[in-house]
Amino acid sequence: MTRILFVSHSAELKGAERFLLDVLRTLDRTAFAPRLVVPRPGGPLEKAAAAAGVPVSVVAFKWWITEPSRIWKQPLARLWNRRAVGTIARLIDAHDVDLVFSNSAAVAVGALAARRAGVPHVWFVHEVLAGDRPMLRSLLGPRHLARMICRHSRLVVVNSLASGRAFAGCAGVEVVYNGLPDGAGRATPRPGLKGELGLGPDDQAVGVVGTLFPGKGQREAVLATASLAARFPRLKLLLVGAPADEKYVRAIEKLVARHGLAGRVILAGYRPDLAEILALLDLVVVPSTVDSFGRVALEAMAAEVPVLAVARGGLPEIVRPGETGFLVDGPEPDRLAAGMAAVLDDPARARQVAARAAQDVRRRFSLTAEVRKLEHLLEGCVER
Repeated sequence: MTRILFVSHSAELKGAERFLLDVLRTLDRTAFAPRLVVPRPGGPLEKAAAAAGVPVSVVAFKWWITEPSRIWKQPLARLWNRRAVGTIARLIDAHDVDLVFSNSAAVAVGALAARRAGVPHVWFVHEVLAGDRPMLRSLLGPRHLARMICRHSRLVVVNSLASGRAFAGCAGVEVVYNGLPDGAGRATPRPGLKGELGLGPDDQAVGVVGTLFPGKGQREAVLATASLAARFPRLKLLLVGAPADEKYVRAIEKLVARHGLAGRVILAGYRPDLAEILALLDLVVVPSTVDSFGRVALEAMAAEVPVLAVARGGLPEIVRPGETGFLVDGPEPDRLAAGMAAVLDDPARARQVAARAAQDVRRRFSLTAEVRKLEHLLEGCVER
């Protein structure tokens, strides 16, 4: 039995955490005994992991790399995290942990604790750390960051080729995609959901799903909708996701008012019934420039909803333009508007593409297959 301590950078249930929860639920429990560390109590990840029979410990720590605007906090965070490293090292000893698994580049406490305890460490990187617009940035630069991650890991796993580009000089980097559970597909919306969301029976509903903050592209989607309002009088834009930047949300609200889009742009907030909402949409737009993978695109494709995405990050690895979805070269509103119009003008073709996409997701992005691959890699790390 291989005992693994998983360290999550967050107690929420966003993309990286949802993948981690899927892994915890799918691991072969006859071969692996997982434990989980989260940075705060009471979060949805802790509750869901506990419900899946995974023991959870709460250890407070801070991110050692951050969004560029918060880079000045990094030296203080690293000092503050010393206690967390010691606490996690004691957990490793107390539970005879064989391997530590850090589920984001954002935290280093798992890697440092593994080194202190003398056990192997695997770093699963969900972020694009290289290029002009990395999602997270180190005060010492991307090369130093990549070297440090490689130096403190027996294995680096990335969730896309886009994430892997930061580690071009690092040996032993493996790609494991964020797969969907077997049987994932189109849900049946409950009666009244459409009206609850402010959608009429004849509306053309376009959705953008994701946390509201710059880089996810909600502002650009609103401007694209404004430019299409006269051409598509029944077009409505649904923004689904919790706010991560209040200033950004207020800016979107002002934009909606300025362009007279009240009632046509709907800020739905976080929704636990996302699968049902997807089934109501005519198109899912993924205007993000920071997604290393693009789980939302995968979920929409599995639900047979046409997907229009920006060709950035890991999205081109998921969406095959004209075959399983549609891509635009950039997030600019005019590009998005042109792409949206092309899909909405030809619903028959959009349905054909969406049907092929659902088959492609089942073939290429099976959660079971990806977790079996990850299990094989983890076993290899322990054996070495």
